[in-house]
Amino acid sequence: MECPMESKLCMNCFTELHAGDGGICPACGWDNGKPQLPAGLRYGTVLSSHYSIGRAKAMNGEGITYAALDQTTRRAVEIREFFPTTLAERVAGEQSVQPLPGHESAYARLLDDFLALSKGVSRLRELTVVTTVLDIFTENNTAYSVYEYVPATSLRKLIDHSGPLSWNAVNRMFMPILTALGLINSLGIAHLGVSPETLRVTKDNTLLITGFSIRSARQAGYEIGEELFPGFAAVEQYDRRTVCGEASDVYALAACMVYAMTGHAPDPAPDRLRDQRLMISKEVLRSLPPYVVTAIANALQVRAEDRTASFERFKTELSSAPTIVNEVDQTHAIRRIPIDMEIGRRGLPPMAWLIGSLAITLVALFIVASVWMGERGMSFGDLKHLFDRETVSAQELETPYLINQEYAAWEERIAQGDYHFTLRVSDRIFNDTVQEGHIISQSPLAGEPLESGGEIVVTVSRGSATRTLPAVQGMSYETLEGILRADGFVPSRVEQASDGVEAGYVVGYEGHSEGDALEYGAAVTVIVSTGPAAE
Repeated sequence: MECPMESKLCMNCFTELHAGDGGICPACGWDNGKPQLPAGLRYGTVLSSHYSIGRAKAMNGEGITYAALDQTTRRAVEIREFFPTTLAERVAGEQSVQPLPGHESAYARLLDDFLALSKGVSRLRELTVVTTVLDIFTENNTAYSVYEYVPATSLRKLIDHSGPLSWNAVNRMFMPILTALGLINSLGIAHLGVSPETLRVTKDNTLLITGFSIRSARQAGYEIGEELFPGFAAVEQYDRRTVCGEASDVYALAACMVYAMTGHAPDPAPDRLRDQRLMISKEVLRSLPPYVVTAIANALQVRAEDRTASFERFKTELSSAPTIVNEVDQTHAIRRIPIDMEIGRRGLPPMAWLIGSLAITLVALFIVASVWMGERGMSFGDLKHLFDRETVSAQELETPYLINQEYAAWEERIAQGDYHFTLRVSDRIFNDTVQEGHIISQSPLAGEPLESGGEIVVTVSRGSATRTLPAVQGMSYETLEGILRADGFVPSRVEQASDGVEAGYVVGYEGHSEGDALEYGAAVTVIVSTGPAAE
């Protein structure tokens, strides 16, 4: 339904327009003569009986974000419409969204993901640095999330306009975001789109987290077009087969901090697999406490297994100087940042020379220690391992953060002696947001005391209760059988002659098609070719 009365309002900020304005909004400067995005809802369309649609502000593979007016409160809001254009189209002359033929199952599955994400974000109302979900509703064969509109500019525009920020300013602005992202991830919600575009700066100079999208829009290889922010997206987001989670968001936020302090984004993560160096100027490095350099280097390790795994750990490393053991542990990471600290002698105060002399002495000791250890076939990793064994057995542990991490990986680390506690699985349950085999909850919680040799009780995800049948083209039955069993299906086979499919290879599914969503444990019959029919 359309609302003609809104035609005299700006379609961006909903300020009243006057005849002499020429369509240019006197409040926000938006040119109301610009047409709506072709795929978008028409100007003035009314949703849920009281939201009037304005201009389309953003679009990605998941859908479209609109400026809108709540006619009840007369306040501007933002509305996110689920509309994956690779899977659906808008019915001609109408507002409804219709799945494309053959994509009905994928559309329904991702629509459920959209609703689940919206409900998850709506639980974050108490976090003032997260954009607030005001309403969620279904209409036009799709779903909509209504977000509070907060006047703000993107972090990118702020840096482009005002220049890089000092560490003190970055620390003040980013620390609330860091805390909030830790909590968000603990609830099973990975943002996966943290960037200078989705971090917005409000009028009181605080940061706001915006731009939530379903996981399929934040990782390559899914049915919808991904929206990745080069320089800020972690390397695992470029491959559907890898796990994305809290460590991915840690990478993105650390990259945003580097951008805020330098005005430049790190190289795209796939490129950094070849050269991990971060090009940070000497001036910026001199302004940073050494432990901050260490923390950022750890958070920007390209490979997820080498990276800081949680925001809790990242916050700890940013907030205080690490212990000697941790400094040894981080040595390899620090080397990834090219630090050229050459300073001319002229003009330096005596205290600076004293500090410099001490630094040179420490470097010399480090070199001597390296030579001594090298002659004995030891590395700093060996030294750390020895330190770990000595200290862990003598003191109380701090419970590590396990949520969203792979249970089997932690079992392996414990078996190798890296950690001195045991894991006990209290239950394995279906979960739509935590990947199969990953940990949903833990007791005691991260950061709580744990005696050496103690026990952590965890709940492990069985993955989604609904699974999608994979593609079969060019696949042998043995290969497909393994994939189906790994995904929780119970496969069986029937044989059928086929002129176009080689014997032993899969023709298709009996009674189902690729992309169909079935319950975990469902029986699936696979049609296997016996080759051309006998004449």
